[in-house]
Amino acid sequence: MGMSLTQDLLAKIEAIAQGPNADLFRRLVDLLYNQEEEYFSAEDLAEIERGEEEIRRGEHVSLEEYERARGL
Repeated sequence: MGMSLTQDLLAKIEAIAQGPNADLFRRLVDLLYNQEEEYFSAEDLAEIERGEEEIRRGEHVSLEEYERARGL
């Protein structure tokens, strides 16, 4: 991956860094930046992609629904 970032990506990063999830975003960036070995396996990345596709298709359950279904 090259060092060049698109303006679109930079704008998204800036919006997240200034939004309500700023602390979480900064911790995640620090975690990824400082990791010395691969954090996600190829299988993990494939599963994440499948999950993102399901979300895009509307095939997801909210945290509230998940907790309610499990009596949490």
